[in-house]
Amino acid sequence: MITNSCNSTKSKISKTEENLIPVAEKTIDVDISLGKIEKYIDIEKRINSEDVTRDYFVDIGEGIYPFIKNHSFEIPKEFKFIPETSIELSKSYYYTKDGNVKLILYEWNKMDTATVDSRKFKSIFINLEKIITAKIGQYSSKKIESDKLKNDKTYRDDVKWKSSELNAYLFRFGDRNNNYNQIRLAIYKD
Repeated sequence: MITNSCNSTKSKISKTEENLIPVAEKTIDVDISLGKIEKYIDIEKRINSEDVTRDYFVDIGEGIYPFIKNHSFEIPKEFKFIPETSIELSKSYYYTKDGNVKLILYEWNKMDTATVDSRKFKSIFINLEKIITAKIGQYSSKKIESDKLKNDKTYRDDVKWKSSELNAYLFRFGDRNNNYNQIRLAIYKD
């Protein structure tokens, strides 16, 4: 009976979660609220992010931010941060003339010359999904291709959340050979 109890507990952990590796807290520290641009500039300064803001507007597609045509945006503030070895985190803050941030776009990439364990990006993705679900609620749609891929083709994993206050769109690109990995997260409202 004790053996059955232990096996029962172990079977509740998915195969995906068994293969997770630790992720630094600052790698998955995302702001699930939208405020004034000054707040985010202060946060980025405190963590010593590099300001990489361009001198021109970087457009974003309606597939990521469906309300892009509803607003007139300033040039987005952009920052780069290295939260842990070999991982680069870029953040773009899309804000209106009055300073209200309507979209934060996060992007996790492997640094150019780095080698990253193939499980790292899966771990980041799963941790982000848990964090966002805890703060916004159950996702509205989810499609995970990476678990079904059996060859060297690329995949895209998607999770979307919709609420009356805030929306989120988390997606991950990669390939089975671990030559390419990228995660993007859009936190937005109209």
